[in-house]
Amino acid sequence: MNSQSKKHPFLRFLSFLGVTLLCLALILVGLIWVLEKGPSPTMTGMFARSVRETSAIRWISTMFLSEEDLEQYKSVSTEDAATESINTSLIHVSRSAAASVEDSVEVVEIAEGTAKGKLLLVRDPKQVILGTSAPFVQQAGLQLTDMVAKYDGIAGINAGGFNDDNGLGNGGTPLGLVISEGELLWGSLDVGYNVVGLDGNGILHVGSMSGRQALDAGIQYGVSFVTHDGLSSSLIINGEVQYQNLGGGVNPRTAIGQRKDGAILLLVLDGRSISTLGASLEDVVNIMLEYGAVNAGNLDGGSSSVMVYGGEIINHCSSVTGPRRVPTGFIVLKAGDALD
Repeated sequence: MNSQSKKHPFLRFLSFLGVTLLCLALILVGLIWVLEKGPSPTMTGMFARSVRETSAIRWISTMFLSEEDLEQYKSVSTEDAATESINTSLIHVSRSAAASVEDSVEVVEIAEGTAKGKLLLVRDPKQVILGTSAPFVQQAGLQLTDMVAKYDGIAGINAGGFNDDNGLGNGGTPLGLVISEGELLWGSLDVGYNVVGLDGNGILHVGSMSGRQALDAGIQYGVSFVTHDGLSSSLIINGEVQYQNLGGGVNPRTAIGQRKDGAILLLVLDGRSISTLGASLEDVVNIMLEYGAVNAGNLDGGSSSVMVYGGEIINHCSSVTGPRRVPTGFIVLKAGDALD
């Protein structure tokens, strides 16, 4: 057999592969066209809002829709600096005397409608701290498994937003504010942020405040997060749902809440998979209310949404390249290591 005849099967394979990829690309483009220009405005809005919440594929929303078209689908928060403050008297922290992980922490399977994921119930709020990859900028962020290990924790979820241009960020540069051990590690004292954080008594605070106001409120561990379209992080304040912040589409979600007995609710909902496309912020609020949240805040979602327990990721991570590097995470310490 000469060399010419040997090349024929390989060339045929390349041709087959090329045609297959072209067909798949055309099918995908056709599907996007149907979603963006099809007969269902509801479907178009959901698709546009979901894609706009991402970093890497946000550009898809403009394939067949102009910026003018997209204006009607933007999710914009009406929250301002006058956000209601947390009423700390509604929370009565009852610190657990649990001697084991099983007593102090409970993992709950969440499967309600299209929302699927995990909820971590931490009975002693003082077991929850903020882990960081600091010093920021100088180095990449940490995968959450490594961050939990850094603090010798038993569990954790990702926390605040970070600079992620085109979905290629290294997780080393936070967006907004970062407070750890009562010290402002990132952000400005006089700039307003959407803050989610725990004070020295283990009480969760959510709302709009400056770095100075956050420190004056006694926040020891805090981050901030807003969606790409500017939806604020406040979901529930003093038992009242913050409906002005419940736009957006369906995506993987991460959130933190607190019951009136002080127990912390760490929630991670999956998405972008065969089993579930994701959850809306309304889904997040409904789950938080079902499990007794008095206050709750939205955290960075999408491909950053990860929950670690026992040294392993226990939810479905939607990132195709594996767990992302992040600058911050809420870490659950061992029962005996809770801070006083």
